[in-house]
Amino acid sequence: MLLAWMGCSKPAAPSSSPEPATPAPTTPSPSSKEPQVSVPKTTPATGAIPAPAAAAATPTPVVAGPLDYSKDVKPLLQNYCYKCHANGKKKGGLALDNVATLQDQKTWGHVLENLRTREMPPDDEDKQPTLDEREKVMKWIDVVVFAVDPDRPDPGRVTIRRLNRAEYNNTIRDLIGVDFEPADDFPADDSGYGFDDIGDVLTLPPVLFERYLSAAEKVMSMAILNDHKPRPEKIYVDLFKIEGGPKTGTTSISRKIDETEATVKLDLPAAGQYDVKLVVESQKVGGEAPKLEWKLDGQLLRTIELSGRKDFKEQIKGVLQIAKPGEHTLMMHVANPMAGGEMKTASTTTAKKGADKGEKEDKRTFTVRQILLLSPPQPVKAPESQYRIFKAGGGQPKLELAARAIIQNFGTHAFRRPLSNTEIDRFMWIYKQAGIKGGNFEQSVQTALTAILVSPHFLFRGELQPQPDNPQVATQITEYALASRLSYFLWSTMPDDELFSEAEHGTLRKNLAAEVKRMLADPKSSALVENFGGQWLQIRNLKLVQPDAKTFPAWDQALATAMERETEMLFETIMHEDRSVLDFIGANYTFVNERLARHYGIQGVEGEAFVKVPLPPDRVGGILGQGSYLTITSNPTRTSPVKRGKYVLENILGTPPPPPPPQVPDLDDKARAELHGTLRQKMEQHRTDPVCASCHARMDPIGFGLEQFDGVGMRRTQDDGAAIDPTGQLVSGEKFAGPEELQKILLTTKRPDFLRCISEKMLTYALGRGLEYYDRVTIEKISASLEKNPNFSNLIMEVVDSVPFQMRRGEGDHRKFNEAKKTAAQPVSAPGTAALPSGATSSTLAPIAATKSATHP
Repeated sequence: MLLAWMGCSKPAAPSSSPEPATPAPTTPSPSSKEPQVSVPKTTPATGAIPAPAAAAATPTPVVAGPLDYSKDVKPLLQNYCYKCHANGKKKGGLALDNVATLQDQKTWGHVLENLRTREMPPDDEDKQPTLDEREKVMKWIDVVVFAVDPDRPDPGRVTIRRLNRAEYNNTIRDLIGVDFEPADDFPADDSGYGFDDIGDVLTLPPVLFERYLSAAEKVMSMAILNDHKPRPEKIYVDLFKIEGGPKTGTTSISRKIDETEATVKLDLPAAGQYDVKLVVESQKVGGEAPKLEWKLDGQLLRTIELSGRKDFKEQIKGVLQIAKPGEHTLMMHVANPMAGGEMKTASTTTAKKGADKGEKEDKRTFTVRQILLLSPPQPVKAPESQYRIFKAGGGQPKLELAARAIIQNFGTHAFRRPLSNTEIDRFMWIYKQAGIKGGNFEQSVQTALTAILVSPHFLFRGELQPQPDNPQVATQITEYALASRLSYFLWSTMPDDELFSEAEHGTLRKNLAAEVKRMLADPKSSALVENFGGQWLQIRNLKLVQPDAKTFPAWDQALATAMERETEMLFETIMHEDRSVLDFIGANYTFVNERLARHYGIQGVEGEAFVKVPLPPDRVGGILGQGSYLTITSNPTRTSPVKRGKYVLENILGTPPPPPPPQVPDLDDKARAELHGTLRQKMEQHRTDPVCASCHARMDPIGFGLEQFDGVGMRRTQDDGAAIDPTGQLVSGEKFAGPEELQKILLTTKRPDFLRCISEKMLTYALGRGLEYYDRVTIEKISASLEKNPNFSNLIMEVVDSVPFQMRRGEGDHRKFNEAKKTAAQPVSAPGTAALPSGATSSTLAPIAATKSATHP
């Protein structure tokens, strides 16, 4: 109970009711001003509370491990915090003598972060806690407030989520082998916690359902050649079959078209590109020739103004891109009909054939003489993807058995796990129905495989478990699920054959380190650079920024592309050469081509190829000295110390500032013009509100320290004619004079914060969910390991070897997982699963031979 934190009495003895007993009321000591109230039953229980005693027992403090709130924690808060956060004072909205505050885990999370980063108490306070005192309060928050048990951590639960666009494209590529990216036509993915692979925010808009089906059909039509019949090279359209519009005078070689939509059904034998030729005649009416507009299946193809020359057979050419064979609708009409009531005589235009002079023509029309389609060339052999798909059916004595083998193999790879017999039977039924409707063997298989590509088991990354609704049970994920987590983490795609083989034989966990090493060396690991690095370091935003051409005339798209590639190559080098992750903020080298080298003032680099060069004296190593970061954190016409400081707090130190107060104006160009001096001086004049100043004190010094780089990353010494002052002091007390000294602080005193931050970012991306308080144990373990060995491979191994990556908890109230500790040493596990033993770490987890019936019903 949370009352135990404040030194209240022990809870009353349990009654026969299954609900926990309400704590016995206690009379506070005369010196205490903190009210004592009961806590709602929804308050999370902690494993540190002793067994309930009788209600009449003498109140005694409750100890969390070796720590007691009244004796160990409260005196420290009174000594260092109550000056600003108690006795009626609520600086920053925090009152530590308020019961509601003491019961709020979110508030204590902020307290923990401020203690860890030494932002509180402020550096200008004379009284500062010792390191041991900080550790004491931090341990109490972890053990009691959050009930974190390092010997039995809560792995959490990942929300089932769909493949994002990058994962869908990559999975189609590796599953089928077609050079096609269908997800480029999907709606943009939403992002959460800085990444677009978060299950809680990846919504499923209705339009995506349609795109999934269209993509599956197009992909499979490209992958399988299912038409063995000779197809006509030329297809002539019967003009009698055109519907709509005037039919007067229609013959087999003549069809008049006006503003009314005229349509004709086309039965096209194959997917591909059809060349179309229309032969038409037209005449001007009202001094203007008709405009022909034509569409395919409702989509506009082309609008063209005809010649309007009498008795001239005009040829109009076009192209039809057909995704799948079958019936399609071609529509045409006059796009510029006569205005209402407008009439022109034939003498002023062109008389209709056989009409007397003076007869009136009141419509613009054209006459179709011929519609000809040229079929796409018929492949001489099946595509490579077809051999790849149908290989599994080789050697079978009957076509039905071959189809079953093909479906089973394809489905296993598509679902990233073995198919059950029931699932195979379901897709075999689709195969048979396609045959009943006249499809040949290839067409019937293609139909079944298309159904697999629109199945939720393909589109979503879900993990089956024996007790999905029991929040007290944490189980290891299966080896197939582990292979899938691993491949989408490092490659953003499905597992390859080697991962499938390891999972099938139950040896993936045993050989995990070797597999991770192999995967990082594989070219597909570039997805980690693009999708994790691109979002963590925000270099994707380079496509969105547009510096003012007048202020920064050197900026162009070639420079933007070079900046993006420089950051990508830094990431690739750290990953492939297994360098220290500290190189992200302290590398003494970079990568440039001639364009970027000229921008940075580096001599001796020629051509478009990128080369590794040592840093010149005026550049800062790592991301903070790269044009990508310096540009995306600037405004179009100037730098932005606020954006640069906020970026460092969020992505380098892992201590993001709170959102700005409402109705706080920005320093816009008009306000800036009314102020004088450098940007730093103008911002200091502008920022007088104490509410704003408290947050800007965290961000602005960092940004000011980088002011010697302009809005596109060029080094400078002056701003608006005044000398730049790059000095600053962090809220934790460290002082610096320029970007080099700021970088040194990040690499030394702030090194633990950076290692913790990159651990949090990498774990968030790997899991596809935001981190919770119970993930602190994992983060501390990863960052502690990085302190000893900061190499990139160690970071990846710590993530994939962690409890949250290897296990999952049942759905439900996560607090019940903690309650399970008090009722039993081990939670009950279903057959084929194992709970995390007391004292075990993720690296000591034994492989689980999950039964097929439990894993794949």
